[in-house]
Amino acid sequence: MSTRIFGTIVRMAVMAALISCMLLLAARAYGFGKAVFDERTGTAKNPRTVRFVLKEGNTVTQVADTLEKEGFIDNKFVFIVQKYFYNSELVPGEYRINTNMTGKMILDILSGAAVETEEAS
Repeated sequence: MSTRIFGTIVRMAVMAALISCMLLLAARAYGFGKAVFDERTGTAKNPRTVRFVLKEGNTVTQVADTLEKEGFIDNKFVFIVQKYFYNSELVPGEYRINTNMTGKMILDILSGAAVETEEAS
């Protein structure tokens, strides 16, 4: 009888752990999706604009790493997903980007879709 009770308790504990993991994963997936599709423009009190040079052969991962390190985007993985979701092509050139831009705005600029570009010679 005590082994039956112990087995029931173990099963309930395993089920509770699985449900907790599922809820945690669902919450993280929701947060990630929200970051990809519901970006807000920055609210920096002292926004800065810099010259960003995109060289031939730079991968989206390299660009995302640089943008994250420099404080232009919060999450490089969100930026990478946005690049593929919006089907953006990174065009080599010299661009001006601002810390108050969203990842989508930066992608538009780096793909040449926005007006804010200056092609490198």
